[in-house]
Amino acid sequence: MNNIFIRLPYNSIGQKEFKLFKALLAKNSGIDIPAEKAYLFETRLAKMMADVGLDSFAEFYKYIQSGADPLAVQKIINAMTTNETLWFRDAAPWKIMEDILLPKLIGALLSGRKSRIRIWCAAVSTGQEAYSTAMCIDDYLTKNAVSGVTLSDFDIVATDISTRVLDIAKKGRYDAISIQRGLSDYYRVKYFTKNGSAWHLDPSIRDTVKFSAFNLDNDFNHFGTFDIIFCRYVLIYFSQALKKEIISNIYGSLADDGILFLGNYTLYDLLEDNYKLNMYKDFSYYTKKAVIL
Repeated sequence: MNNIFIRLPYNSIGQKEFKLFKALLAKNSGIDIPAEKAYLFETRLAKMMADVGLDSFAEFYKYIQSGADPLAVQKIINAMTTNETLWFRDAAPWKIMEDILLPKLIGALLSGRKSRIRIWCAAVSTGQEAYSTAMCIDDYLTKNAVSGVTLSDFDIVATDISTRVLDIAKKGRYDAISIQRGLSDYYRVKYFTKNGSAWHLDPSIRDTVKFSAFNLDNDFNHFGTFDIIFCRYVLIYFSQALKKEIISNIYGSLADDGILFLGNYTLYDLLEDNYKLNMYKDFSYYTKKAVIL
């Protein structure tokens, strides 16, 4: 185990400092960095250390604890979070929306059984998942000539613990590489305008999504309830105990028969008591089970 911490770079992290930074990150974000990935602190915090003129993790930890920079912990979270994302990732969730969920939810709006549809995209990174959802809904409404329901009847809340990626997401502006990752020509032409080297999202889509910083380790109650929750490819970074806690909190935040999308990996051992597993074209998603008294 100790060999993991033998590193040649001058800003290498020792076992003691690794434990300190691991605990700091877990406490403030819930992210659990295993020992074999200690190098992530070295590679991702090197610039922060250089910016304050420090070349050892022991000194850097003392600096953080001193409070000299009130934003230091948030900067560490921003640096350490993994922000892999793309448009319409896996494709299946939005196909499920079109084929199964939207007809049902629109019917509930038209009948008056629901006054609004609420969707939460957790760990949204630079916004592609939330904006994909808004585009999917708007496109469905226009293609099917739905009368009496518009995109304004949907609330889309998007959260992430990293303020850095949220600043990017709020602008709805993407470079040439980002715009190509998963976005079809159809959606690009319909909802984006090229301005110089950047692609600007249509304001009608951008303004539908409300972004805010949120740690999934915190209290969910102030968000209210949602009809659909996306919490995809983020639970894998948490401890087993925190996974259970988050899944339990999500259950409390879902409306009756609400839908949960995880990444396309199996966590059913944590979900079977409170969620029904559904399969659609080899993709899994979950429905909240009713409480039986």
